[in-house]
Amino acid sequence: MKKNFLMSIVVAALVVFGVKTYYDKKTTNNDQVSVEKENKGSNETGTNEISNEMLVPGYALGEIPPITAPEMPDLSVKENPNAKITLDMTKKISAVPGISVTPVKVENSNIVGGDYSMQIGQNGDGQFTDKSRSVQTDGKGAGQYTDENLTIKRNKDGSGQYTNKVTGVTLQVNAQGEGQYLDEKNKISFQIGADGTGIYKDENNDTTITIGKNNSTYTQGNITIENNGDGSGTYNDKDKDLLIKNDGKGKAIITLKGKTTEVEAKPLEKNEKFPRLKMVPPVPSVEANSLLITLDSGILFDVDKYDVRPEAKRALASLATVLKEADVKAFEVDGHTDSDASDEHNQVLSEKRANAVKDFLTSQGIVAEITIKGYGESRPIASNDTPEGKQKNRRVEIIIPTI
Repeated sequence: MKKNFLMSIVVAALVVFGVKTYYDKKTTNNDQVSVEKENKGSNETGTNEISNEMLVPGYALGEIPPITAPEMPDLSVKENPNAKITLDMTKKISAVPGISVTPVKVENSNIVGGDYSMQIGQNGDGQFTDKSRSVQTDGKGAGQYTDENLTIKRNKDGSGQYTNKVTGVTLQVNAQGEGQYLDEKNKISFQIGADGTGIYKDENNDTTITIGKNNSTYTQGNITIENNGDGSGTYNDKDKDLLIKNDGKGKAIITLKGKTTEVEAKPLEKNEKFPRLKMVPPVPSVEANSLLITLDSGILFDVDKYDVRPEAKRALASLATVLKEADVKAFEVDGHTDSDASDEHNQVLSEKRANAVKDFLTSQGIVAEITIKGYGESRPIASNDTPEGKQKNRRVEIIIPTI
């Protein structure tokens, strides 16, 4: 009995010891697993951080960005579309017998004279000069233009010089598209050859792009990219202590803070060339804000009369055809006389003559808005002391706005 009791105690003790040993081992194993998981997680996090630092933003591991060649801004001079109407109408109207045409400036219903000169040729060529502007053009964009802020010298092949004091831009370019562009205000410059090689600088952004025949280099601050033209190249970011060397054969060596890694990577894209410099913008057309059409009263009317003479109707009919073809929307008809007779008589006569011209043009199908004015003898264009001067003063003028 006593012996059986002792055996029971021994067995119980062994069971308790075995259970305790089991749980102690299990706890130890669990702790080891937890430590291993923590260590593994810590290693994975560290690897991701290193990989992200190795990347060029926006590109896969080991890839180097292409060097893109910028293009020169557009320098086009805004052209007045009505200038072409002026040229075309001048040529057509000048061919009508008994009618002369002059491009003029009109301000506050007055024809401005004395401070400008203008000539227009048969092919749109011509010249214009006033106090602030000078234009010489062949009608096809070549010539010279100068005002207080802008100078254009353009040859027939598009080469020449351009200077704009307001924008700070200057351009010199030859027929092959090589030359120099400088924007002093924005600190940007191009120096480009005919083969697309050259140098671009943007001082405000500390950027320089150099493109050679086979290779190209990009520098911005502490970042430098070199493209060797055969798919290989380098990317160097001094701030991050990152250097990527692409061998152009599918491999890249990345060195980050002294540690080197080799990865698979695409070769660099082929070098771009600079676009040719844009040609000098065309010289603006010779233009005025109005056309002055002068009708000789000696042809239109008998002395002291305002009925249109039969032989004058042919000239006015031809004029009406040109005005309709040009789709003129509005114009003014002004009557003038010499100093013979009284002021009152001349005023009435000038108004009636202007109105007679209006009525005839309307009868020819002109639907434009026509304003009538009579000035009598108040606006002579020559001396009334001679018969020749009086003849010039007896006239009807048509003023057509072109702007």
